[in-house]
Amino acid sequence: MARFQIEKGERFALDKSEGLEKVQIDLNWKSGADLDASAFLVGADGMIMDDADFVFYNSNRRANPETGEVESFNKAVHGNKAHWRAATVPVSADGSVLGSADDLGDNEEGDESGETMHVDLSKVSPKVQEIIFCVTIYHGDKNGVTFGAVREPSITISNEETGEELCKYNLKEKFSTETAVEAAKLICNDEGEWEFEAVGEGHDGGMQTLIDIYA
Repeated sequence: MARFQIEKGERFALDKSEGLEKVQIDLNWKSGADLDASAFLVGADGMIMDDADFVFYNSNRRANPETGEVESFNKAVHGNKAHWRAATVPVSADGSVLGSADDLGDNEEGDESGETMHVDLSKVSPKVQEIIFCVTIYHGDKNGVTFGAVREPSITISNEETGEELCKYNLKEKFSTETAVEAAKLICNDEGEWEFEAVGEGHDGGMQTLIDIYA
């Protein structure tokens, strides 16, 4: 169980005195739909500074999921790009954020699904002010599926090295038409310390709306 539960708009300070550098972000939900986790690393102007700072399942900058090292497509090794994408995970331009392998959401409707992202705070570029964690419904607008069909969405931040859950946010907002949700974000405050903020902001238009906001 997480040490703290926070509500929309509240923040949880990550304590550097505990030697916290690597954190794990778990986004969970119950739905038979295909949901995708993504992250935007933005600067002081609220925009990404590099295409790779939009970390999502189809990113072209990818890494080995075990080592975090960038792994470019190699036909001799991977055969084709579909195999390359399946064997790797998306990674941000500075190497600080490793995205999730895609959970295709083919479970029964009542089963829990989710995706996990990893953040190494020691690698975050000093130009990055916020890391926003989002969830979108794959082709939700096209297929008429919204977050109204998603139950018990939550986001948890944990100390990756110890496995301790630090803070959890249960999204209690009633989303009906929305196909994209900004769940939470990491914010670098004026003292240069990281804080985890519960956002819970829904949008129509799916992933494209988020791209329009941050890119």
